[in-house]
Amino acid sequence: MNKILKILSILVIGFVMFSCSTPTNDPETPAPNPEVQTYSITFKVENSAQQPVADFLNSLPDYKNLKEGTEVELLTIVYATEENKCTFDSTATFKVTIYYEDDVTSVRIGNENIEIKVERLDIEQR
Repeated sequence: MNKILKILSILVIGFVMFSCSTPTNDPETPAPNPEVQTYSITFKVENSAQQPVADFLNSLPDYKNLKEGTEVELLTIVYATEENKCTFDSTATFKVTIYYEDDVTSVRIGNENIEIKVERLDIEQR
């Protein structure tokens, strides 16, 4: 009788340990997604007077963390205050039209970060 109880207790312990173990191939657990590579657009200027516009564009989340293949429209009009702060508020003091190198107005994200040069700005006082 003792032998039977020992064998049963060993089987019960083995069953409990087996059922509590973590399976390596659980079909209900989704495989972890590989980290998606994202890219950014950076705006550059040669004239330091244009730097506030480049800083404003570089601060926008629309140009950060972009997936490959994404088509991105570039801003061509922003507004500015006398304090050199850019905004989307059309009641601001100045209307700034932005012209990019090679007359681009949109870009498609490839597998690298993109640098776009602001060629010139037309500033119209309102």
